[in-house]
Amino acid sequence: MTKLLIQISVLFFLFLASCVPEQDFLPQNPYIIEEGGRPWVIAHGGAKQLWPENTMPAFEGSVQMGVDVLEIDMKITKDEVLVCHHDHTIDRMSDGEGELGAYTYEELLAFNFGEGFEALDGSFPYQDDTIRIPKLEEVFDRYTDMYFTVEIKDRGESGQRAGELLKALVETWQLEDRMIVAAFDDETLTAFQGLEGNNIPVSTSQKEATKFVITAKTLTGVFYAPEAVALQLPMEQSGLNLSRKHVINSAHKHNMAVHYWTINDKEDMRLLIENGADGLMTDRPDIMLELLEEMGY
Repeated sequence: MTKLLIQISVLFFLFLASCVPEQDFLPQNPYIIEEGGRPWVIAHGGAKQLWPENTMPAFEGSVQMGVDVLEIDMKITKDEVLVCHHDHTIDRMSDGEGELGAYTYEELLAFNFGEGFEALDGSFPYQDDTIRIPKLEEVFDRYTDMYFTVEIKDRGESGQRAGELLKALVETWQLEDRMIVAAFDDETLTAFQGLEGNNIPVSTSQKEATKFVITAKTLTGVFYAPEAVALQLPMEQSGLNLSRKHVINSAHKHNMAVHYWTINDKEDMRLLIENGADGLMTDRPDIMLELLEEMGY
């Protein structure tokens, strides 16, 4: 009787495996690295601890350093220009104040977006400069061979409009094969994915990432059919350890790459690389590049 139950169980799991839906968004996910391959170095905001975040000095410094991907936060101005910026307001990083969306692009050029940057030695090296806020399109125009992860920071109608303009820019610069679009807000990401003729890859929203983690721990995981090419995760969330190999392996079985954020500690980097992470978003790409060399990549 026990032997029969084992045979039935094996057949049941084989049946479940055969029912796993294939992700048809990309037939072969280019963001999943080969086993033992070099993971992607993703400069978070253009390496936020090394240069003023989301500015041309940050992007230029990261590219010169040798990163693989520029992670960029994107906001929409009053006159519908897409700019590189993280916060809802301009207070933290600039010498101005107020909501970014209340300004036109030309008005934003009056502020120094290096004002709030504190260097590793505790100094504020850009306070006497005028580091301007860049248009997203000028980043695309300058770095024609780079890969990008762009996060839509606006929500509601502004987020939907920002998504429409982003789609147009990606198509203009033909970045569909070198772009992942992100948004933590589910409605914003869903609206972007629903744009007519849109085939630009996306990463999971926060809700979708949580859903994956839950299903990965249960039998229902075999029925999970993501519409994303990358799963963006912290190492831990709500008491759950998300850095384990089985999380990464489960994502790969569902044709999703795994990118962890924001990883600045060398030993955390080593652990995630050894567990098979496809990429790490980091404010310190210099540390990650040094580690990769140490590990023989």
